[in-house]
Amino acid sequence: MKPNHLSRKQKGVSLVVTLMITVLLSLLALYGAGVLILDTRSAANDYRYREAMAAAESGVDQGFSLLNANRANVAAIGAAAWADCTATTPACLPIRADQSPQQPGDRTTWKLMQVSAGLTRQPSAGAGSYSLFVLTPKSGDASGLIFNIVAIGNSADGSSSATVKQGVYFYPLILGNVDTPLAAASNIPLSGNYSIITNSNGGGSGVPVSAWSDSTITPGGSFASCHKGEFTGSVCPSTDALSKSGLTGPDMIGSDPNFPPDLFQFLFGTAESDYQQIKDQATVAANCNALNGSSEGLIWITGDCNTTAVIGSADHPVLLVVEGDVTMNAGDQFYGLLYLFDPAGSTPTLKCNGNAHLHGAIMAHDGVTLQLNGGFVLEYDEDVLKNLKKNPSARALARIPGSWSDVQ
Repeated sequence: MKPNHLSRKQKGVSLVVTLMITVLLSLLALYGAGVLILDTRSAANDYRYREAMAAAESGVDQGFSLLNANRANVAAIGAAAWADCTATTPACLPIRADQSPQQPGDRTTWKLMQVSAGLTRQPSAGAGSYSLFVLTPKSGDASGLIFNIVAIGNSADGSSSATVKQGVYFYPLILGNVDTPLAAASNIPLSGNYSIITNSNGGGSGVPVSAWSDSTITPGGSFASCHKGEFTGSVCPSTDALSKSGLTGPDMIGSDPNFPPDLFQFLFGTAESDYQQIKDQATVAANCNALNGSSEGLIWITGDCNTTAVIGSADHPVLLVVEGDVTMNAGDQFYGLLYLFDPAGSTPTLKCNGNAHLHGAIMAHDGVTLQLNGGFVLEYDEDVLKNLKKNPSARALARIPGSWSDVQ
């Protein structure tokens, strides 16, 4: 029989086709493996970036808490002095850079401070880490109100990083204007031996206000009110008194229909029933025993308060909320605003002994029993009250809407 040449040719073609298919399948397999590797790498890179971003956001939250807790002394949270921002400082890159000589930016006016790693709580092991910075357009002292918190997060293997910036602002807790030395939602029996130095412009230019109430104000005893220029250094002289025993002068604004129904809300912008919101912002103590001339900001006393020799200062006054009775002893000096507040609704007592001096103002949420003797002086001090409103110690920290940004 003759060989079948056609069958041999068919077998040869089949072999070539099979080889080509095998090569194509191999190429497809190699391509698929390459795509899979790229997808795996992309997923890994995305995971590491998200890990770095999560660490950075954690750092911003940590920075917010640290800044709020150290508002009386912002520099205390840093490990080093404030340094100038530059165009190459990583933490300063989220700040707007210079645009042109005609439209300069503000990066060079900012200062930065790195927070010690020992003060931060890093993510759990294997979940990345972050470096934390606080930036301010000022020199970094406690008078600054605007800050940027910048956190640079890193993945656990260090291959990816992310930078997050959050602008924050210390907003005032005191919203109402304190224009009178004494305000009380009750009768004010002005008896005893003491003086009130009026706010000479409390009711407008040249209109003095010494006491303000929704009820009656009755001067008695050896009380007298006067302008600061008429104060002798120890007493308001009876001859030049605006008000005194038997004389209710124009500086006594009693039975005022415009007196706020909720004095707490007038002052803090928060209803009395929600007072815990303000208390949560305060340094809370059972009494005033630890207060001194270095004390400042919002302090909330849950019991009685016997003042020490000096509380606060003219530059760094105290916003003192007391739920119990207050006693100022002979020669004591208090700088700030004293707010008498009892959530239970009882009437607190304010007792002041010989030559004690309060620089600022007193407010009594409901009633108040005054036992003022021995030459006590209540002096309306506009500068002290202004310093109180602008001091971060008497403010709360909030995020600035729209100020969050991330920089890769």
